[in-house]
Amino acid sequence: MVFSHPFFVYGFLPLLFLCYYIAKSDGTRRAILILFSLVFYAWGEPVYVFLMIFSVAFNYLFGRLIDLYRRNRFMKKLWLVLAVILNLGILVFFKYTGFLVSNFNGIFRTGFTVPSIVMPIGISFFTFQAMSYVIDVYRGDTEVQMSFPRLLLYVSFFPQLIAGPIVRYKDIEMQLDDMRVRPYDICDGMYRFVSGAAKKLLLADSCFAAATSFYGLTDEVTFVGRWMGAAFYALYIYYDFSGYSDMAIGLGKMFGFRFLENFDYPYASHTATEFWRRWHISLGTFFRDYVYIPLGGNRRHHLRNILVVWFLTGLWHGASWNFVIWGLFYGVLLIFEKKFFIRFLDGLGKVSYSIITRIYSAVITMFGFAIFYFTENTAKSIGYLFGIGLDSFSGLFTRSLITSNIFLLIIGVFFAYPIMPKLIDMGKRILGVSYEVRRGTMLVTTFVLMALATAKMVGNTFSPFLYWNF
Repeated sequence: MVFSHPFFVYGFLPLLFLCYYIAKSDGTRRAILILFSLVFYAWGEPVYVFLMIFSVAFNYLFGRLIDLYRRNRFMKKLWLVLAVILNLGILVFFKYTGFLVSNFNGIFRTGFTVPSIVMPIGISFFTFQAMSYVIDVYRGDTEVQMSFPRLLLYVSFFPQLIAGPIVRYKDIEMQLDDMRVRPYDICDGMYRFVSGAAKKLLLADSCFAAATSFYGLTDEVTFVGRWMGAAFYALYIYYDFSGYSDMAIGLGKMFGFRFLENFDYPYASHTATEFWRRWHISLGTFFRDYVYIPLGGNRRHHLRNILVVWFLTGLWHGASWNFVIWGLFYGVLLIFEKKFFIRFLDGLGKVSYSIITRIYSAVITMFGFAIFYFTENTAKSIGYLFGIGLDSFSGLFTRSLITSNIFLLIIGVFFAYPIMPKLIDMGKRILGVSYEVRRGTMLVTTFVLMALATAKMVGNTFSPFLYWNF
């Protein structure tokens, strides 16, 4: 079952809303959300739903043990270490076993059979959430959860279960006890959900089709064509993942949960450092709080800590060397910026700074996601972006593709930058629009976007979100 499937929107959700809103008590509402969340996950992973429940169960147990031995420093740390080992062990087994065996065979020329293990959907997300809960209990950042159903709901809640954002337990701890939903939360949540659906169905899928068209040219491999493919793929991955996050945040709001933002117009950034403050915020926060700072942060071994974090960030995204290269690329780039480039940029004039940094940020982002895209023949494919092995600078096929996709490129760039919010704010100040008019406009926009998304939904085949693979 997927967010962009008609049955989910017009079957699963209405039935869930009906059951949830007619329920009288918070306990009944929690039970309903747990049941529907497990059904949601079991729809695509009927066996692995038990793995997820097992993950919640042993993290619940370790949380209780850490709390029980909170005055015994050795035992408290022992339970934490065992919890982290078990969490990472399960993640490594399902996600990286084939990758590790394959590389072992290649390095040592052995002939071990590479196991074909089906990776549970969203295992990286729900593992990180459950593990963060145990670590926060150990640190004393949150109280231990004595109720297993509440912890199960925290991990299994379907909006953010399989592709984030990574929700910290302490951020929704109070919301697990108070299941009230205000009318304006339903309205705002619905608008956010539909906006995310529109991003996915109207923009992300179209940008992906364009990206594969440019990248798929074999008779005419051109410099312009490869960079156009990189541009469309960068737009695709933004609209795909931020669209899912919008849908998750919107759905959460309709059930009384407030998730933190996961994207803040990252393509409006001036540097890679700023980009990663705006992109996949929940993942960046996780690695900062649970890896970077414990390693020493800015206090000691600063450069090593950055490289370790970005090696792990790349590896987290997938069991393939291109993801590791992608992570290390950003690690080296961030070090370069911190040590040299940002000081150089600060010496520029305001206009020069704006122009140079915009171009720089756009180029490194497209290049970075080109590394992300090519899981095979990575070096050769990246070489094309530098003009190595190309047929020509441009060509007939390339120009024809650009002509047919130029409007999509303009629309994609327009909505990837905070242009529309600024225009809306300007209109509010000039016209003095009332609260009622703004709400009415939001309602009309929701229905229009829903109609367009539904038309695309019905006409399309299944198109999964990219981050479901992580």
